[in-house]
Amino acid sequence: MLNLLGEHHCKLDPKGRMMFPAKLRKQLETELSLGLVINRDIFSKCLVLYPKSAWDKVVAELNRLSRYDEEHQLFLQKFLKGATLVEIDEVGRLNLPTTLLPFADVDAKSNNEIVITGVQDRMKLWSKANYTKYVLNDDDGVDLKVLAKKIGKDIEGLGGLGFKMN
Repeated sequence: MLNLLGEHHCKLDPKGRMMFPAKLRKQLETELSLGLVINRDIFSKCLVLYPKSAWDKVVAELNRLSRYDEEHQLFLQKFLKGATLVEIDEVGRLNLPTTLLPFADVDAKSNNEIVITGVQDRMKLWSKANYTKYVLNDDDGVDLKVLAKKIGKDIEGLGGLGFKMN
């Protein structure tokens, strides 16, 4: 099971290409030959990059939705809009679909700094501004201690995250 880690700062060239971080390439070495899938995030102004094996698990979950239920089909239509198979080229570059970049507030020609973070079996691609605003900002009213307690209760059968909260 993948457990992608790290925070990687990159720049896009005007064509939307970036050098894919070597540390992530190393973590993904057995996966990269299958390709990657990039899509819009559901909850944040960023893009999500899935190794193909992780994407296949998402698709398996989606295949359980009914093709005869209008809400299910609407979700599929909205969620899959823009999902694209991408590959790392022979020199280590990843070409990001320019149609997806505006969703994450990335402009390859001017606002070209991005941050890639490993999140379990996928990666999130943020504009530097959005990463600072939504992830690094500690003034957003989120109390990590309170959130950890709530999430701990949500984890079925574990009774917490494995660390004690005082």
